[in-house]
Formats: sequence, structure tokens, C-alpha cells
Amino acid sequence: MRSLYECSHARVNHGRICCHKGHSLLVQSSDGGVDMRRLARGEPLVFANCQKCPDFESIGEPVPEDERGWVKTAGEKR
Repeated sequence: MRSLYECSHARVNHGRICCHKGHSLLVQSSDGGVDMRRLARGEPLVFANCQKCPDFESIGEPVPEDERGWVKTAGEKR
């Protein structure tokens, strides 16, 4: 599955992850983007709109799950 961890068009702007090509990541989002806290927590960043995106350009393999994020909840190992 395509992930924002491997898309060359994913950008963080003002605390939001957005598509540099202007595609909506989440339909229910007012700006089409997602909160950057998902990235900080290392959550999966796989969205339905990205799966068939004609502009998707891979920058390589996705970041392994154990190397994602920098904020962990209490009791969670890094």
C-alpha cells in the first residue's frame, strides 16, 4: 500500500501534512490535509486517495515502523 512515508509530494506546512500536488488526503478534512501529530506519533500514513493517485512518485521504501515518529505515549518503547 502507498504511504506518505514514501511519497515525494507529501509536505508539512503549518502543522499539517498536505499534498504538494494539491490532492486531498482526507475527504472529511477542511483543507484535505492531516495533522502533523500523526507523523510525530509514527502512525501509518496510508490514505485511500493516495492508492490510485496519478501523481504518486515514490522516494523509495517506506520508513520502517520502528523508526517512525519521535513522540511516543507513556509506556511505549521506541
